[in-house]
Amino acid sequence: MMRYWYSLAVLWVCLMTAGLVHAEAQAVHHRERHAHTPGMVYSPNAFKVPYLGLDGVFTIDPEEIAATDPRNPKRIVFRRMEYFSFYADSAGATPLAEECRYVYKGAAGDPFYYPTLAKTSIWDLFELASGDEACRTFYYVTIRAPHGDPVHLHLRYGDAQSSFRRLLQMSNGPEDKTQLDPWWSVYCAEGVSGCDQ
Repeated sequence: MMRYWYSLAVLWVCLMTAGLVHAEAQAVHHRERHAHTPGMVYSPNAFKVPYLGLDGVFTIDPEEIAATDPRNPKRIVFRRMEYFSFYADSAGATPLAEECRYVYKGAAGDPFYYPTLAKTSIWDLFELASGDEACRTFYYVTIRAPHGDPVHLHLRYGDAQSSFRRLLQMSNGPEDKTQLDPWWSVYCAEGVSGCDQ
């Protein structure tokens, strides 16, 4: 009888040890899978708001010099971070490109500001997946996701001959106020102005 209880105790210890080792291995594997890779950059809105905050209407801030930059569409409509529409006027009567479908390609720190001057100066990167010919003007789109109070965003874009790298490097370009460079557009939630004060 004693041998029976001893065998059960040994079996129980073996099973418990195996279970703990397996549980620890699972925990280590889970931590490794979800650990942040050094050098990885994440959108500041990644775990805060749905669609990184890119769901709604934003219009150029008329109080900013960026409002005079012909590169900047006056109105942008985002639908669930996937469909973007660009307009030449703030009312949305003159479309430049509508219902352009994008794929999210990740995030990148601004080469001038990140991380030394501003740890949240991060651009979200979008590449055109489908849309009509007009969408090709906006093939690459980089966006400083909605932030601040009042909420605003910054946007740059380029055609298929451009690249994310080229759009990001504009932050390091020489300052030329006559050309409105470096390119910093400012968009407010629709109906708001003075949002980047």
